[in-house]
Amino acid sequence: MNIWNLESESQLSACRRNVFAFSALVILILSVCSNSFNCSWQFDDAGVIVDNKAIHLNKMDWQSIKQTFYASPTKSGKIYRPVSCLTLGLNYYLGQLNVFGYHVVNTAIHILAALFLFLFVYHTLNLPLLKPKYGSTAYFIALLSAAFWAVNPLQTESVTYIVQRMTSLAGLFYIMAMYFYLKGRTSHMNLSGMSHYAAFVICSVFAFGSKENAAMLPFSLLFFDLFLIQGMKKEYLKRNFFIFAALIIIPVGLALIMRGPSVLSPKGIINVYETKRPFGPVEHLLTEPRVVLFYLSLLFYPIQQRLSIAHDITVSQSLVNPPTTIIAIIVILAILGLCIRYSRKWPLVCYCILFYFMNHFIEASFFGLELCFEHRNYVPSMLLFVPVTILLVKVIRYYSKKPAMRWMICIFLALLLVGFGNSTFLRNFDYETEGTLWADAIKKAPDLIRPHLNLGVFYFDHKDYDKALSEFSTAQSCHKSSNITDVPTTHYNIGLVYQRLGNLDKALEYYNKAASVYTTNADIYNNLGLLYYNMGQWEKAEHNFLEAIGCDNNAIQPYKNMTLVLLKQGKIKEALKYINLAGRQWSDDGGLLGAAGYAYRLDGKWDKAFLFLEKAVKIRPCDPKMHLYLSEIYFKQNKEAKANKEIQKFIQLEKDGDLKGYVIGTAKEEDIEVIKPYKKLVMLNLAQAYKSQGEYVMEKAQYLFGHNPI
Repeated sequence: MNIWNLESESQLSACRRNVFAFSALVILILSVCSNSFNCSWQFDDAGVIVDNKAIHLNKMDWQSIKQTFYASPTKSGKIYRPVSCLTLGLNYYLGQLNVFGYHVVNTAIHILAALFLFLFVYHTLNLPLLKPKYGSTAYFIALLSAAFWAVNPLQTESVTYIVQRMTSLAGLFYIMAMYFYLKGRTSHMNLSGMSHYAAFVICSVFAFGSKENAAMLPFSLLFFDLFLIQGMKKEYLKRNFFIFAALIIIPVGLALIMRGPSVLSPKGIINVYETKRPFGPVEHLLTEPRVVLFYLSLLFYPIQQRLSIAHDITVSQSLVNPPTTIIAIIVILAILGLCIRYSRKWPLVCYCILFYFMNHFIEASFFGLELCFEHRNYVPSMLLFVPVTILLVKVIRYYSKKPAMRWMICIFLALLLVGFGNSTFLRNFDYETEGTLWADAIKKAPDLIRPHLNLGVFYFDHKDYDKALSEFSTAQSCHKSSNITDVPTTHYNIGLVYQRLGNLDKALEYYNKAASVYTTNADIYNNLGLLYYNMGQWEKAEHNFLEAIGCDNNAIQPYKNMTLVLLKQGKIKEALKYINLAGRQWSDDGGLLGAAGYAYRLDGKWDKAFLFLEKAVKIRPCDPKMHLYLSEIYFKQNKEAKANKEIQKFIQLEKDGDLKGYVIGTAKEEDIEVIKPYKKLVMLNLAQAYKSQGEYVMEKAQYLFGHNPI
């Protein structure tokens, strides 16, 4: 095959062409992603996956699978991206929280997306309207444009950042739906054609079930039909009006079903801005044209120094503040106008450009999202390299009789792919840990609060409190953020550091600062309650735990702590009320069951106490406290054999622990599980148990040494 002949691929069979294309894309993607498989959990991974029990699929039954469909990190009770969450649940089922398996799946999704992008572009170029112009070079254009898209460093966030599987999975099903629609649209209405349409419907639903921005799929198909199949004809629009109306209405209906009416209601949209954003909807709309053009610059100039998890974007206050606002709006309107104007002359180029802007609409419109994230380009950029590759083909043909120039173009293309791939490879190193990712973000956006805040959290988690406090203090001096909760969260984290260091007065000061601004955060009130509890101020502790429950009815810890403070005050009936309320949601929580057992014991209801403690031990068999508490009940029931058995388990599990603390209640109390058992019986039997163990060990020693070793 002549490497200079762009049409020479036609000499190969379709199977061999596809095998080569698939192999090339797989090798390219694996090469640039090979250093990403051990990158750690990042940012939103914690709330969506690591700490989200609904994602943790432990059994392959319908009830367990169904729970992943409702795995919203906000615990809204609504269906939340069920396809994405199910795949994350399956990852957990197979490998728990080992990041390797998650990265393997993310990379596989990206490979499949690139393969279907190649197929879609190739078959699009062979449509009757386009084949005379592009058919002979369709293979070259499709393969090169798919390769440019697949190894572009801007896709790193969608592939290496685990939680953004939601974006890449939506992108995979999005391009699959477009491919099957194209195949069905160009096939006869026989079994093959119907199967393509069926696959199109399934992929469309799966795309929307992966992430909501797939709602732009009907619009992409509408303009695809108008530009590249039927042409821009009024009679065609009239004839298919109801079909296109249905395509548009269906995703809107799905959005209402999955996220509720508030997702599209003015009140719901405004509420997001009021509770999360330091800017309003008008400012968001004015800023996004600049952001979308910024994305374009990143796609075509994606050097390592320009890529970041956090970009410092100045909010547009008006059309002329900053002046680039009106310029960006004019540029985008001009581009869109030219696309419509020249849609008949250059339908493919115009459609690819329109596809980019159209698929940025949801995340760049009036919804109260953050201003800028690189993963938002995954779907919009899919067709953007097609016009670029077409231009390269024209250049190659122009220099058809100049081998030297052709060699230069060939070298340029190779270097461009290598450059993109190398930048992607280097970018993966930034995702190695949370520390490396946020340290990189600080270099590129030092005035943003979030990078300092999250780097501080990384240091805090690794018990480097001095560095954590330094980063949190720096975050306090920064004033740029796209989330109004960043400032109170910084105060809260400083409070955490001081609490960990034992400076309760300072911790109390910063918790109160946080609570005065962030009045809906359960964690702040919960920690305030714990501080007051440790200071012996029961009423203040009770008040803050109650506030925490009001802020987040789906958090178990405030219920547990509320029970603790009520039991400390002897309010057994009230404590049982909160235990029962919590039990409706967390019926299998061992700590809660243990608390219920202890509360019923104090209430004199030994039978109920026994039932709850027995359940608690089954759920938490490795918790020494549960065995200790159960032994007390057995002593009370005169079942000394069972009591001693539980005592032995307690000793085995708590070899190096503070036994005195457990027995007489002087151990550090972290929650309601530290109680004071029936001391006399427990201590007596503990003493007897240790004496028996001592005699047994002495016998073994005599056997080994042949004499008394003492």
